[in-house]
Amino acid sequence: MTKKLLNIHRQEFDNKKYESDSSYGSWRVIINSGGKGYANSFNDKVYGGRNESLEAALIFRDALRLQLSLIDKSDSKGKNAENVSGYSGVSRVDRIFSENGKEYHDYRWVARWTVTVDGKPVHKSKSCAIKKYGEDKAFRMAFKARKDGLKKYDKVVPKYFQTPERKEQKIWRYLDFTKFVSMLESKSLYFSPTVDMSDPFEGSFSKLNKDFRPLISKVLTEKDGHSGWNAKELRESVYLNCWHMNDYESAAMWELYGKSNETVCVQSTYGDYEQSLNDRADVGIVQYVDYKKDWIPDHDPYLAYLYKRKSYEHEREIRGLMRREDSLDFTEELPVDLNQLINKVYISPTAPQWFSELVKSVVNKYGFEFDVAQSSITDEPFF
Repeated sequence: MTKKLLNIHRQEFDNKKYESDSSYGSWRVIINSGGKGYANSFNDKVYGGRNESLEAALIFRDALRLQLSLIDKSDSKGKNAENVSGYSGVSRVDRIFSENGKEYHDYRWVARWTVTVDGKPVHKSKSCAIKKYGEDKAFRMAFKARKDGLKKYDKVVPKYFQTPERKEQKIWRYLDFTKFVSMLESKSLYFSPTVDMSDPFEGSFSKLNKDFRPLISKVLTEKDGHSGWNAKELRESVYLNCWHMNDYESAAMWELYGKSNETVCVQSTYGDYEQSLNDRADVGIVQYVDYKKDWIPDHDPYLAYLYKRKSYEHEREIRGLMRREDSLDFTEELPVDLNQLINKVYISPTAPQWFSELVKSVVNKYGFEFDVAQSSITDEPFF
């Protein structure tokens, strides 16, 4: 069997009852994972021929293998039906027991999480009695226990969250003067609600996902790691902080975001950005795909926010992502150490001298020490 046909088997059927003289059959995909078998067949008659049914089987196999590979390694951000808190890994439990002939209820908030120790998953939990601490305190204790428990170990980047190879990779954020001043005033990074983004495709899936999702959902359940694809609901709670990844300034980005002369660009590095976020947000490189024929990982709708259409490829985006339900005290403005985050501030290459002086004055007024300089991207050429 060739590698191309791994997990795919051919079944030939009696052709007498059909008008066509060509061979008739189906391709059957069979994958064993975690002691369970997952299978689906692709009939030549349904898909229009032997080659067409094989192509469908190959797409299905690759998509299913992808989903199955995520089951053990992803900390799903989807809500559990039994999780009345709405927060991942924290649930309210009612334990019923009998004592001296009487029935009692023991209400608790329970936190559960999984960490990786020496390359192996280790399951942890913390139970907080409501009778002892009260409803609100017991919940907050459980939530904090899970958060602190995860922080004790090296953070595992969610699968398919691609990050730069070098911590020193430069990243740039182009913004108008008022937003820059707001950043200095609040000493924070603003995460925009997805629903306010200009691209209506944010958080959506491809046509290929639309066509093959029913087949995947036939063989996967939520217990297997299938998320239920609540992508539209999730769109209301995902917030993004977007940067341009490049070793140099981008003339295209200045033209796109510097429509006014009163524009600045904040330059940082991936390492400084990640450290500033301090595990309070996920960070990943956006991948640009064809939304008609490319498959987007469909295990967790959160992953869709790391994909955009190829028409946005010039943005070379790296973004921070937060979900409202993942924090008790969620805010769109995430406090950060700007002196640690910002390496340099560039002023629009077409800005007048008075604006350059204003930017430097404002930076000093707020007590920051990072370097401020006007962009030289439009300097006069020498012949």
